[in-house]
Amino acid sequence: MIFLLYSSVRKISALSFLFSISLLSCHKDAKIVDIHDYPAKVGNILVGKCATSGCHNNASYMAAGGLNLNTWEDLFKGTSAGGSAVIPYRSDFSSLCYFTNTDPDLGVSLEPSMPINNAPLTQEEYLALRDWIVSGAPNADGKIKFADNPSRKKTYVVNKACDVVTVFDSETFLQMRYINVGNSAANEIPECIKVSPDKKNWYVSFFAQSNIVQKFNAENDQLVGEINLGTGSRNTFAITGDSKYGFFSDNIFSGGKIAYVDLQSMSVITNYTFGFKYMMGMALNENLNKIYIGSATGNFIYKIDITNRLSPIITELPIDGTSTVQYSSLLDPIDLIINPITNKCYVACQKTNEIRVIDMQTDALINTIPLGSAPAFMSYSQFAQKLIVTCPDDSVTFIGNRGSVVLIDALSNTIQKKINSGYQPFGLSVDDQGLFVAVANANISSSGPAPHHTSVCGGRNGNVTFIDLKTLELIPNKRSEVAVFPFGVSTR
Repeated sequence: MIFLLYSSVRKISALSFLFSISLLSCHKDAKIVDIHDYPAKVGNILVGKCATSGCHNNASYMAAGGLNLNTWEDLFKGTSAGGSAVIPYRSDFSSLCYFTNTDPDLGVSLEPSMPINNAPLTQEEYLALRDWIVSGAPNADGKIKFADNPSRKKTYVVNKACDVVTVFDSETFLQMRYINVGNSAANEIPECIKVSPDKKNWYVSFFAQSNIVQKFNAENDQLVGEINLGTGSRNTFAITGDSKYGFFSDNIFSGGKIAYVDLQSMSVITNYTFGFKYMMGMALNENLNKIYIGSATGNFIYKIDITNRLSPIITELPIDGTSTVQYSSLLDPIDLIINPITNKCYVACQKTNEIRVIDMQTDALINTIPLGSAPAFMSYSQFAQKLIVTCPDDSVTFIGNRGSVVLIDALSNTIQKKINSGYQPFGLSVDDQGLFVAVANANISSSGPAPHHTSVCGGRNGNVTFIDLKTLELIPNKRSEVAVFPFGVSTR
């Protein structure tokens, strides 16, 4: 009897103990999060706290700025509001950091704080995200987005007020990298950017007084080196078809010069001097051994015969139908571009709101195309047979918007249509292989639409949009915010 009682007590005690353990275990069990292709620590934050019901998950992301955080691959499809939320290696330009950081001492901090309507991330969680992005934002296998193809097609955009170049993937039209340019703590105002014809390198020059032009490797966007041209202000340059030489203008009121540069040895061969003033825009025609360069004031362009590149013949060529050179503000040609097949040079005249067409074989004016607003920059599509022009101050064509992109039929020299690409369009670049035009919309005026973000540069972010050369319409849902004052554009 005593044994049976003792045995029963032991059974009850054992059951009670097991039940207690069960309760304890149930109480402490954490929610299991499927981190998919994220690294574990990052996945637990982004999937566990952000890719939740009503927010950035598969079912709800379209109502959450179009940002899906369910998987690493989803993250890099970007947002509907501003393009990429994460830029590998650059937490300072990743909007995901802006909205998850609650401490301004740790970087840009914007509202509403995410996760919305929930407790913000702890400092430890935010730093885990930030450090992950700084390390390249790899997936669970260590893969870095956009790092798999050295021949990748890209679009480069200089940001004048930020000393950075935004690099776009030309397949997805998403920002993929930000590259620091310049070598000074002061703002050097990067202005002109061009990819070499062989697509191996890209070059950037600076409008602020500087003695350098920088050369970058287009495969990995790493700095190759600096070409010392002597102190100057350089807003335009041209590269020869073999990618071996360049012509870089120094845009000052008097005593300006053009540096003829060996791009392989990265050294100045010689300087062309003439008393150049306010040089703007450059068109190189190697078939005719000729360079045209605009002048910000006057009725003329500079004509340079480079048959002998070490001893060029430089003259001033009136383009108003007269033979008299005038230096007062009359036409004010500020940008030039050629069609190498027809040897036509298109000259954007800011003062008279028109494009003048010059036959480079005869140096004769052959046509004038009125725009109705001052042009800024041009690009040319051989595929579409279109001259494409930005007019950043056009306030008439699209009510409530400032600026337009004008498409001119090159066969008839007539305006075919105008496109509202965004607020204050400046630089643009045609990609005739990808069949698109990239347009940099500065949006620096306070009367323009409010940007979605504020970057580390301060000021108003601009954006980049894309025109489909097949339809001649904006590519929908591809407006991507970039740093302050996007200006020059070049495609690889």
